[in-house]
Amino acid sequence: GAYISRTIAPNMTIGLGWGKTLSASVPAILPRDPDGIRVVSLLGGLTRITDQNPSEFAWRVAARLGAECYMMAAPVFAPDHATRDALATHTGMSDIFQQARALDMAILSVGDLTPRSVFSEYGLLTREELTSLEHAGAIGDALCHFVDAEGNIVDHPVNQRVLAVNPIDLRGTRNIVLASGGWRKLGVIRAGLKLLQPTVLIVDELVAERLSSEA
Repeated sequence: GAYISRTIAPNMTIGLGWGKTLSASVPAILPRDPDGIRVVSLLGGLTRITDQNPSEFAWRVAARLGAECYMMAAPVFAPDHATRDALATHTGMSDIFQQARALDMAILSVGDLTPRSVFSEYGLLTREELTSLEHAGAIGDALCHFVDAEGNIVDHPVNQRVLAVNPIDLRGTRNIVLASGGWRKLGVIRAGLKLLQPTVLIVDELVAERLSSEA
């Protein structure tokens, strides 16, 4: 949240992922008056929530920054590939995918496949689907695209149903921020570094020490 506050400048377009790590940053973002900032959510939302909705991250950030907010008004996982493609080509949705190719900054997190992941907690995918992803080599996700340990997006039907910007399409972004934490995410953070090639990494001390020792 502090990094966002000191880095954002007027008239920037910022693309956002979602997750618990990013949601926790919102109270630390300093409120500001409108000055041309645009916030773009890079993936669809949840259809079932409990105490918090990590997919609300984009509009909560936009409210703090006095920004316009562009949301993918659809579930993050469509029932099938054809439905996903039909939604992605809708006028409002396709505009978001276009904006994602010309961002000033993207702020993303990565997720794991443990029982504590959002996919398990919110029932986004079945246990069978999660097991199948693991068998395909997936260790976690970036923008709900499941990746292997080398940061490659795995060939799996779930990845064909996700309503989200492909992380590879963000590589032209001036400033990519990867913010994630927790020892259990070490492997997928490594994968995220390879996939996203971020300019800024924000992690906890234990993960930072381990990554530094590997450099």
